Amino acid sequence: MEKQEYYLFLDESKPNGANINHLCLAGVIFSRDDYEKNIIPAVDSLKQDIFGTSSIILHEVEIRRAINNFRCLNNLQKKQEFWEKMTGIFSGENITTIGASVNYPILESYYNKDSLKNKYFMVLQIVLENFVHFLEHNNGIGQIYIESTDLKSDTELRNVYHDVIANGTLFYNKNVFQSKLLNINFLNKNDNNTGLQLADFVPGTLNRKANNLRKRELSDIIEGNLYDGSQNLVNRFGFKIIP
Repeated sequence: MEKQEYYLFLDESKPNGANINHLCLAGVIFSRDDYEKNIIPAVDSLKQDIFGTSSIILHEVEIRRAINNFRCLNNLQKKQEFWEKMTGIFSGENITTIGASVNYPILESYYNKDSLKNKYFMVLQIVLENFVHFLEHNNGIGQIYIESTDLKSDTELRNVYHDVIANGTLFYNKNVFQSKLLNINFLNKNDNNTGLQLADFVPGTLNRKANNLRKRELSDIIEGNLYDGSQNLVNRFGFKIIP
């Protein structure tokens, strides 16, 4: 049987010094076919209907604040229509969410902080491991796309990826990663990449869950789409919170 190709689009949510204490890396998984045939046209249609152009780049923070290019969402009807259409997109049966979150200050209280691994190693290793688990259960191979933030963070994540590919993890040997993962790609948000724009809504939502904050639009559907390892184990395979 021919292997299916899957894309994993990732974004991050960082501690904000107030009510968010975790670093969260999370995103969405699509099959390549579904992404190209259904997801991209659906998002372009939403943009055209709500904003009058498909070239606008969705950005969750600005959307929720209804600022800059999203001022039209101050109109209650437009706002409701937008979230209904976004819910429809995330409700697709072929969309899977995945992520990991770490409260690093708590870990530093448990261990000598100078001896701890890099926080990006922790979250990316878990996400890669669970993405490979997904690929194994779906006879797939996969590519990873992640939003570029800054040179330091990008370098840390890239180094972790190659470390995992070269050495494996606690549960998987290196051969599994090398046979299942094709590449990691860093993209700029201004590239108008549909997958990254949808991924932008996931880590903040899951970080609110990790920090016991109230739910917002999309929370239930994003949590409901979390990968469960085909074993109803969302907390292990879908969204792992450390510690």
